[in-house]
Amino acid sequence: MLGYTPRHAPRRSPDLARSAALTALEIVVAVGLATGVIAALQSTAPAAGLGIIYLLAVLALAIRRGEIPALIASILSVLTLNYFFIVPRHRFAIAHSQDVVELAVLLIAAVVVGRLAGVARQRAAEAEERARVATAHEREAALLADTAAAILSEGSLGAQLERVGERIAAASGAASTRVVLDPPVAGPRERAVALPSRSRSAWLCMSTEHAYDEAFIERAAGPIAALIDVAVQRDEALERTAETEAAKRTEAAKTAILHAISHDLRSPITAIATAGSALRTSGITARERSELIAAIEAESARLGRLVDDLLDLSKIEAGAVAPQPDWCDLHDVAVSAAQRFSGRHPIEFSLPPDLPLVRADAGQLDRVFSNLIENAVKFSPENVPVEIRGGAGPAWVTVRFIDHGRGIPLDHRGRIFEPFFRGRGTGTGGSGLGLAICRGFVDANGGRITVQSDVGHGTSFAVSFPTVPQPAGQRDAAPVPGVAQA
Repeated sequence: MLGYTPRHAPRRSPDLARSAALTALEIVVAVGLATGVIAALQSTAPAAGLGIIYLLAVLALAIRRGEIPALIASILSVLTLNYFFIVPRHRFAIAHSQDVVELAVLLIAAVVVGRLAGVARQRAAEAEERARVATAHEREAALLADTAAAILSEGSLGAQLERVGERIAAASGAASTRVVLDPPVAGPRERAVALPSRSRSAWLCMSTEHAYDEAFIERAAGPIAALIDVAVQRDEALERTAETEAAKRTEAAKTAILHAISHDLRSPITAIATAGSALRTSGITARERSELIAAIEAESARLGRLVDDLLDLSKIEAGAVAPQPDWCDLHDVAVSAAQRFSGRHPIEFSLPPDLPLVRADAGQLDRVFSNLIENAVKFSPENVPVEIRGGAGPAWVTVRFIDHGRGIPLDHRGRIFEPFFRGRGTGTGGSGLGLAICRGFVDANGGRITVQSDVGHGTSFAVSFPTVPQPAGQRDAAPVPGVAQA
């Protein structure tokens, strides 16, 4: 069933010959001992009466070797008694009819005793075999239960098969066992044992450092292979489900991109085209011309930012962000980003100036902080300052951007970092790419970004980077011009 041949085939003929020789030797020894006892006691009782001692030898042989050796010992006992102790001695002849009867009774008794003892021995052996089979079935059931538990546990198919191998090794006594689904590459101290799997080629690579129960492995191979089939089929089903989900997400992303192109790109293009057409008309005043030029510049800048966002998102999705990590002062980056919003909205800056330096791409972090400040300004009530706070702990350096707006609904918080998702409504504009770009840049630089929100009280985005040993000569940060210091 396993498709392999034991390394050393057992030599059954020498084993049988050795067992037969030992049985014959025991028969001779048992009859000889009984004969010696009778010879020692023949002066105290008739020899024919002492023949019952041979029954003990027959009984012992029946218990140890079975019915056939006991029958041989019975015949040999009668012949020995006749030859050595029945007149005429040293001849196979009987002078008195009474001795004939006694020898016949002895032979019948010996045969009956041997038969009964043999039957008892056979039944004991059968009971022992049933107990052994029951124990083996119990071990197999325990192994299959452990195997099923390993397969049903969480983790990849490889991790599940590794746990299955550990359980097979523990149950069979092998030093180690590996379950592999490809043609096995057995090590120098391993044997590849085929499993009758129907879904894929499956093998057990058994360590030969210690002896193990091959018969147990052979019995359990079929059920183990069936469980492995279940694991493989479930893994394939999960892969198909994941592919389906990925296709759905891809389709949704395509739809969102089309929506962005049709709406977010069309709006500034339409505004630019309208303003350009208006500039061609005669009779417009200098003030109107200035306003139209300002509108063209503003919409062009908006269009450029959207194109930049789309390009950045495509790099993030393709895994091509390629940051250039260097020593980066988060305080300086936050200062630079906050200055862009000076005069547009109040910002309360309480970031400690002595934050530890981190290893990151300062240009990408500037983009992240600018997006988060813009997002906080967008959702903050008028004249309510956006707060920029932070601090350093044993493991992380963190900068927080806090607004006191309407917050993010609980059912939207798991999706706010998805591209094109506008969790707090579209009334404030925006492409829905800013937070996705923030997460992509932060992740690429080895940091993490998290959100906390309380509906009706505001939202806080925290950007954290691992604390690293500091270089010599870390400088202090300067105050932020135009930003309120807490």
